[in-house]
Amino acid sequence: MAWFRGLQRFRHSRGYGVHSPFAFNLIRKVLRSNDHFYAFEELAAQIPANYPEISPAPHLNRLAFRIVRHCEAKEVLEINSGVGVTTLYLLSTNRGIHCTCVEKRSGLAAMAGELIATRSNQCTMLSLLPQGKTYDAMMIHLDEEPAPSSDSLIHLSRDGTFWLIHPVNTARGKQFWHNIVIDERFGVTFDMNDIGIAFVKKSCSKLHYDL
Repeated sequence: MAWFRGLQRFRHSRGYGVHSPFAFNLIRKVLRSNDHFYAFEELAAQIPANYPEISPAPHLNRLAFRIVRHCEAKEVLEINSGVGVTTLYLLSTNRGIHCTCVEKRSGLAAMAGELIATRSNQCTMLSLLPQGKTYDAMMIHLDEEPAPSSDSLIHLSRDGTFWLIHPVNTARGKQFWHNIVIDERFGVTFDMNDIGIAFVKKSCSKLHYDL
């Protein structure tokens, strides 16, 4: 039924059949928005031309910027943060944001530290998952390393926390994403082919949209 899912993606991405005001607003203003920000050129200029793996998905960093800015997230947890390119975009959404980056690969963490050096006061670098705190948003990279269990991450979430997961169309990503989509603790989920977005919403009826 690939054709049917393709039709769903077409309809939902334009707001058709989306009856939740929350979901409709997010789709139209963020997920399928073409709004441009001058910060995108400024950020690109800050990344050295020879920097490795600038982005395996060019649209990922811009979407992360848009949704964090739209939702006014102040505390962000980034899992498998790598060389820090996405971190740089996250930290540029507003001056009051703080990003906790979890990266166990010391070489990549060192490179990230250099890239975000001018914003180091907004960022905490860790090699292990933090404890005893909740976050407004989570950015989960699954391209090279597995993520912690969803249960361990739920304990770091609050009602309204959103998770942005990439990629969700690989073997590892598909399983992780499938478990989230069927998890009753997530109220609204959006499948954007290679990116998954899930909101922890206890008071919301469970909804899923293919975009």
